[in-house]
Formats: sequence, structure tokens, C-alpha cells
Amino acid sequence: MKEIVFNETKPKRLDIYINEQYPLIRPNNLNKFLRQNKVKVNGNKTASGHKLVKGDVISLYLNDEMFLLPNKENAFMFASSSLEILYEDDNIFVVNKPSGISVISDSWQEFDTLINRIKHYYHKNNLGEDIPQLCHRIDTGTCGIVVLAKNEKALEFMFSMFRDKQLKKKYICAVKNNPKIKDGIYKAFLTKNSQRGFVTVSDKPLNNASQNIETGIKTLDSFDGYKLMDINLFTGRTHQIRAHLAYMGMAVLGDSKYGDNNLNRRLKLRYQLLCSYHLKFGRIEDKDFEYLSYKEISCPMPWFVENFKNRKL
Repeated sequence: MKEIVFNETKPKRLDIYINEQYPLIRPNNLNKFLRQNKVKVNGNKTASGHKLVKGDVISLYLNDEMFLLPNKENAFMFASSSLEILYEDDNIFVVNKPSGISVISDSWQEFDTLINRIKHYYHKNNLGEDIPQLCHRIDTGTCGIVVLAKNEKALEFMFSMFRDKQLKKKYICAVKNNPKIKDGIYKAFLTKNSQRGFVTVSDKPLNNASQNIETGIKTLDSFDGYKLMDINLFTGRTHQIRAHLAYMGMAVLGDSKYGDNNLNRRLKLRYQLLCSYHLKFGRIEDKDFEYLSYKEISCPMPWFVENFKNRKL
């Protein structure tokens, strides 16, 4: 149990103040605690929108864990524990990452990453401390399939599958329509600028570090100058889909780096409409993993696919 005295000069809503003091007590949790009489103001039952005034005493009859303040060790507790698991066995763990969260971050103060969500999920369900390890990444704004390994042997195996192109990855995205571009396989070169976090696509190599790229595109639907496209990656380079499509005059909607930001603002899009929705394993000879031969894993279609059917974005 904790008691805190509100000493600010200006009134403030109870839910906002409590979340500022103890970030783990989120507004939805606070509503539940208020209904259960676990949070009171001046000894009385109240509502989350109650305006606190100087001198008010807030009593919190909660577990000590709710009063944690973030640090490097417990940062995962401040991430959501919500996790959509697409496939799991003794070796691999496949999840559907939402748009808007990083897979992992160099800063422990970025709490809500995919890795922290997985750590929180494991903690909440008492699954131990051996958290699956990342086999690859997708961009923060991209949603969809991410594969993790549960042991070192599986991690090495998955690295080799990605390296040797034994995994076929398919994406779906919404783009600005360029009627001059037909369905097919397109080749180009991609040059990375690591300092800017940016890549450039060109018909010819720009320098010795330029890499070849190959992207297959297929139109699924179209309306009002927009296209819904299925993307087949034959090479997997940094920002390949977003940069290659923008180079062809078909910028991914919502893409703030390579796209049309005036259009993105008009459509009120926060993240690129791009989803890694399908993964297929090739033939596997390794006896420990041959059970995965030709296995296919898919995630649910993202929201913008249904919107295309209804002719809106």
C-alpha cells in the first residue's frame, strides 16, 4: 500500500497524475482498480477523471510490482505484454509485429519494442528467462512476420536459411499507382548510406558497395490512383521494397522516408502500408529441422486490405 500527496498548484486528472508517477498503472488498469476500491482519494471512492487539488491524499492498495520505475533491467515491464503468436515449436517462435514498434532498440528507454513485448509475455506467463533470439528484422513502420529462435542451433539454422535464400518472403502493400509500370520482376542497384539511414536505387551501380536488387510485383486491386500490390522479394536488402517502388514512381503509402509526405498527411497515415504476410521454407536436409520443409506461415491481412475492398483508405 502507498499513500501519495498531490502537491501541484494546478488541478490535474487522477488518471494522468497516477500514470506520470507510476507508468505501470496505465489508465485502463486504473479504471479496474478504482472499481475494486483499490485506489481512493482522501479515503473515498472516485473516478479516473477526478480533478486532484493540492493536498489531496491518494491511497493505492496495489502490489509492489505496480510501483516499479523504469531502469535498464526492468524496461520490458513497461512494454505491452500483448503478442500475436503465429507459430511455435521447440526451435522457432514466429510472431506478428504491429506497425509502429521497433523490433529492438539500442536505447533501453524505448520500452515498447517487440523484444520487450516478448520478454514481458514470458515473464507474465512464467515461461522462464531464455527469451527467443531474433533471426532477422523488419522496419518499425512495417507490420507482419518476425521469426525468432529458441536455441543456438535453431538460430544458426535460421541464419543459414536467410543467407542461402531458402525462405520465400511475400509482402503486401498499398502504393501510388504508376500506370506505366506493369506487373513483373524488376532489377536495379541499391546503395546504402549508413550515416543517413537511407538507401538510393539506381539503374547502374553508384560505387563498389552498390548491391543488386530484384523485386517481383503483382497488382491485386486498384482505385482512385492507388494500387494494392503483392511483393515477392528475390533479394532482401535494407529498405528494398520502399526504395525500389519509390524509384519506380509507386511510393508506398504512409512511407515518410521515400514516399510522398503531402499525400501521407492528407490520408492521415502514420506508418507505411506494408506488411510481411507470408513465409515459406524450402526443402531442408538437416535432420533436426527437416520437419519444416516447405512449411508456410501467414499472418492475418492488415487493415488496409479490407479498406481497399471497400474503396477507402
